[in-house]
Amino acid sequence: MNLKQLEVLKAIVATGSTVGASTILGISQSAISRHLTGLEAEIGFELFIRDKGRLIPRPEAKALVPEVEELTEVLARVRRKAADIKAGSSGDTLLRVAFPHSITTTLLPKVLSQYFELHPKAVVETLSGPYGAIEQMIQARSADLGFVRLPTEDQSFKVRPLLRGETTCVMAKGHPLASKEQVELKDLARNDLILLGRQRTARHELEYELRNARAPHHCRVEVHSVEAACACAAAGLGVAVVPALIASFFRSPEIVMRPFRPARISDYGIITLPSLPLSKRAEDFVALFAQEVISKATGTVSIDA
Repeated sequence: MNLKQLEVLKAIVATGSTVGASTILGISQSAISRHLTGLEAEIGFELFIRDKGRLIPRPEAKALVPEVEELTEVLARVRRKAADIKAGSSGDTLLRVAFPHSITTTLLPKVLSQYFELHPKAVVETLSGPYGAIEQMIQARSADLGFVRLPTEDQSFKVRPLLRGETTCVMAKGHPLASKEQVELKDLARNDLILLGRQRTARHELEYELRNARAPHHCRVEVHSVEAACACAAAGLGVAVVPALIASFFRSPEIVMRPFRPARISDYGIITLPSLPLSKRAEDFVALFAQEVISKATGTVSIDA
């Protein structure tokens, strides 16, 4: 049994055919068939039902897939490390950081510039995604540190609380609520709202409070990033209720931002694996990031402040 055979098994389960597995792995269909035949011969039983060109996984094949996924992830990490060594970017000089896309495209370039002034020979890889994906990146060791909203879904991380931010309401400059100094829960009644995805805890909490206050509301647009929420608000599509920390980086002449009251607080922090403490250079990066956020974001403070 070898790793290529296991990769073939995983690819066929995912696609249902040798043609699909061939496309994923970039090898010929005949090679896929040879690897599968060799694997089945070695373990002593068939893994798939052959049905008119389709390969239907038997329960035995499905039972093997989770173990195969762990092995292939280890192999991917070994390959990445080998590539780093070949490129001369191994060891403490390479730092992998994971942030939400909205921060990666706004604040992060300035932080990187400051970081490289301190460590001219450093190499940084930036990864981006929603908070859940960032947790997965840390677990898979694809990133050394990740910035997430707290608490995390997975409780196994080492967590460093870093920032505390309010919620803000974003609307077009001519919106009736723009004349107010702050927006209260009752003000949202009978207004079209722009809300972040239904899977987010903050969304559920806000809608629960609106229902309890008997404030009729209508989610006109559901978005999956703060950047999109601000863009929709600028177009006059409604009032966006979003974290002030990230919304601060999307200010424009077309919109106004008003603090939401009573204050809705979110905590944010850096997560790492307990077995992989951060290097001195990584600590410098985190400090620079926190300083930059505090200087730029409204309604946001350091948790230890």
